[in-house]
Amino acid sequence: MKYLLLIFSLFSGFLFSGCSSGSKLISDGKSDYKIFVSDSASKPEHLAAAELQKYLEKVSGYKMEIVHEAKPEARLIYVGFKNAPEKLLKDINPGGFVNEEYLIRSDGDQLLIAGGGTRGTLYGVIGYLSDYLNCRWYTREVIKIPEQKTISLGKIEDRQKPTFVYREAWYHEAYDPAWAMHNRLNPSIKPLPDSLGGSYITHPFAHTAMQLVPSEKYFATHPEYFAEVKGKRLPGKHIQLCLTNAEVLKIATAQVFTWIREHPEVNVFSVDQSDGEGNCECTNCKAIDDREGSPSGSLLTFVNQIADTVGKVYPAIKIQTFAYAYTEVPPKTIRPRDNVTIRLCHYNYCSAHPMEGCENHKPFRDRFNEWKKISKRISIWDYYTDFSQYLMPFPNFESFKNDIKWYADRGVEGMFAQGNNVPENGGGEFSELRAWVISQLLWNADRDATALVDEFVSNVYGKAAPHISDYIKLLHEQVKPDSLHFSIWSQPTEVHYLGLKTIQKADSLFGLALKESEGDTSLTRRVELAYLPVLYTQLYFYSIGGTAYLSKEAMPAAFERFNKIIDRHRITAVGDMPETYGNLGKFIEKVKGADTFYTDWWIIGPFDNANGKGLSTVFGPEQKFDAQASYTGTAGSRVKWQKTEDATSGYIDFGKMFTRNEDVVAYAYRTLTLPEAKTMKFGVGSNDGVRVWINGKQVLDRPVSRKAEPNQDLISVPMDKGENTILVKVDQLKRAWGFYFTEIK
Repeated sequence: MKYLLLIFSLFSGFLFSGCSSGSKLISDGKSDYKIFVSDSASKPEHLAAAELQKYLEKVSGYKMEIVHEAKPEARLIYVGFKNAPEKLLKDINPGGFVNEEYLIRSDGDQLLIAGGGTRGTLYGVIGYLSDYLNCRWYTREVIKIPEQKTISLGKIEDRQKPTFVYREAWYHEAYDPAWAMHNRLNPSIKPLPDSLGGSYITHPFAHTAMQLVPSEKYFATHPEYFAEVKGKRLPGKHIQLCLTNAEVLKIATAQVFTWIREHPEVNVFSVDQSDGEGNCECTNCKAIDDREGSPSGSLLTFVNQIADTVGKVYPAIKIQTFAYAYTEVPPKTIRPRDNVTIRLCHYNYCSAHPMEGCENHKPFRDRFNEWKKISKRISIWDYYTDFSQYLMPFPNFESFKNDIKWYADRGVEGMFAQGNNVPENGGGEFSELRAWVISQLLWNADRDATALVDEFVSNVYGKAAPHISDYIKLLHEQVKPDSLHFSIWSQPTEVHYLGLKTIQKADSLFGLALKESEGDTSLTRRVELAYLPVLYTQLYFYSIGGTAYLSKEAMPAAFERFNKIIDRHRITAVGDMPETYGNLGKFIEKVKGADTFYTDWWIIGPFDNANGKGLSTVFGPEQKFDAQASYTGTAGSRVKWQKTEDATSGYIDFGKMFTRNEDVVAYAYRTLTLPEAKTMKFGVGSNDGVRVWINGKQVLDRPVSRKAEPNQDLISVPMDKGENTILVKVDQLKRAWGFYFTEIK
């Protein structure tokens, strides 16, 4: 016992020595300290002093005076390097601090908070409030300010600068200027105003080819300026440039110089490809790309020429270009110039598992390492949401919790974390949680990301937090196996973690969470927003025939609750493109007018689809239905009809039913008995091509490569009194494979 008491005594002495040996900044709500900031300090430094005053008062109840004269006898907190005493500046060169780098230094009697550039001192104050007084800005509404009447001042020596020079999180919530400032982001898309220290500006932000050489201006008279694809040069909004055309280089270079003159505040200028594919295949471009083993060869050749010209006039200016999609693979011999930053995009890899250890990421890891060998600077663009389903549960926490550290350890200088930037007020799936955790890791990638998630959940969800934590664990448990992957464009029907039992358990957890929040309107609204993706999932499956997720009797109440949450939080889109797959109105209409999906079928397959001819090849099941018959399928196997019925979805998923699921076809058969003859309307959606026969007559032939959606094809067919037969045939080209069949009222 004596030994334990001695250890506790020594530990306590160590823990509190800094406080006990120094002064009291504020003692029992009173202080003789003042905040000093020079009259000639910048606006952000004056703001830093005001922020310190504001939050010291919120913490202690005492409003500390701000002064602009540093009297020798005064007890001061110095904000900014100007007029700070020599003892606090010992061994420090204020001019050696880069922008955003700061120093918090105390000798136990006086305190200096100062930094470099426009944001260093401001971020130093935020660092002091965060790291020493435990202030937090979790969301726009949830701000944690611990109350303590006494604030001690021990000896402090804390010099910090961010892990990443450029830090941006693409969430609507993260573009709130006050929130972004307090969480030390420096976004480019919606920059912080100069009064808040400004931002790290990229101009134009991305995909600049059509801004460099606009197709609407030049294509009609000079189609040769634009990419030749499969022997043709075609117009469009997102076409690529012919990168070996001398006039294109001349026009683009002139445009970059115009941007430089017009935007002196910019940190880096973008010279990069349009979004999408279609790189130029003309003789000259192709020669470079073939030699370099990648279309990055012609792009980097083009960018280097512009960088060389710019560098002669503006040696400090940086140019940035993409390694994205078809340019992700680095060139064999061409090297980026020293004034060129490579913006490498981690696009459409596995979202379930971290970078290290997941084989799905291996091609990217290899490409990153190759770019690292040849580039002075790499910036990362990564993706942390499902772009077609902002409101779908998306258990990808392990990727952003680990990958940001992976990038930091390899010297990446900037990061754009593209999340679910839902219009209006935000409200994508856990967007505030992701934005906050990502912002903390972008400033300091060595922080414990799991602890950050737990901290956010505990403080934002209060009494409901244990149930929210259990929900997060439930979803992430489903995607732990190495064999389970999902992408940033997944549909609910394609992922393996939204099973009926999982969603039923999730719904139960949120029932408990909402009960805990009763009586606290603000907490209830936060919990219901976290619950929204579960409601969305139930309604989504209901809209495609998944009555096991939500019965017809339960749908109206769930639908009403969904709409109330959407309205209350001003959510106007459910995906990246509000006018198409992100159209909230269309989703609501699908739920309200859900058709009758046929979910019980006899199925048989797979049969060969060699050279894509399986859809037009007549196999045995087309000739006559016989439940006992067997046929020769792929690779000589014997296949039989089997019965399937699944109320969880109207999507008949051949990919889950058959082991072989590429270059194959399969059939589905059922009957429909009617009391009288009539013409009926049916909807068919398929992945990929589809043929339909009703009563032995072919009524649909759609050879196509597509992702299945309900009612992609509509057919009206005269049906007989009594029994009618329906036969569906679907081919598989790659990835998903299946169909929808609906009866339209």
